[in-house]
Amino acid sequence: MSVQRVYAGMSAEERTARRREQFLAAGLEVFADRGWAASTVSDVCRAATLSPRYFYELFGGREDLFLAVTGRIAEQVEGTVRTAVAAPAPDAQARARAVLGALAVHFTADPRTVRVALMESLATEQFRAHRRHLLESFSSLAARLMRSLRDDGGTAPGLEVRAAVLTGGLVELIIAYASMPARVPMDDLLDQLTALYAAAARL
Repeated sequence: MSVQRVYAGMSAEERTARRREQFLAAGLEVFADRGWAASTVSDVCRAATLSPRYFYELFGGREDLFLAVTGRIAEQVEGTVRTAVAAPAPDAQARARAVLGALAVHFTADPRTVRVALMESLATEQFRAHRRHLLESFSSLAARLMRSLRDDGGTAPGLEVRAAVLTGGLVELIIAYASMPARVPMDDLLDQLTALYAAAARL
């Protein structure tokens, strides 16, 4: 029977998991601050206060770390949406507003996620494929929200196209809003977005 070595109160697996979290946090910071093109593995290691040896034990290279960081953001967004959808709401319009609000709060709470997931993710074809997947999930969510806002609860011709158009606009709005020095009040913005989704759903 093998005996697991414990160091500083943590097993080897726990130390590895902690180092991975340090690299993910450092990657988010470095990619948001310096951008993909100007960042290096050395930058990430300095930010994580860990050696390159540990980095390459966990990641094949800078690209692997970037994909892990954007994957973590996508998981967090999915969890945010799932919680908002499951929360009690008096009607479909209130639920749609709550979901849009949860997305807006999630991204604006940490503008670094906006730059990394929605802007720096345009840097390579592999990154763009992951970005497309994230936007497709947004578009699918928009279509579900729009179907719930229709009086008949059904799918109207062209609804998916309208959902995709609104998703593109929402992404650009999130990017702009996260960097605005003086922002429109969130309640006003959500009122307008919810009205826009409701109007598009009923076309």
